[in-house]
Amino acid sequence: MDLHCQICGEPYEHYHVMHDMDKEEQKQFLNGEGCDACNGIVPDGGRPDTAQASSVLMDLMGDDLDGVASMMEDFNGF
Repeated sequence: MDLHCQICGEPYEHYHVMHDMDKEEQKQFLNGEGCDACNGIVPDGGRPDTAQASSVLMDLMGDDLDGVASMMEDFNGF
């Protein structure tokens, strides 16, 4: 299951975020400051729906990243 960047909506595998990213990159990603794909810069046209949904879920669910990934999987099904 994927976690999505809260700036650009880029999907990242949950395992990659938790185990492969260095601590600073992980902190930036989880705090909603962007990822290596966007470097924290909002894409032209604004934040995609997946980025906005991810941001809301991270605010609501806090450190329940499995729950966020699961709900994003349901969100992407629509």
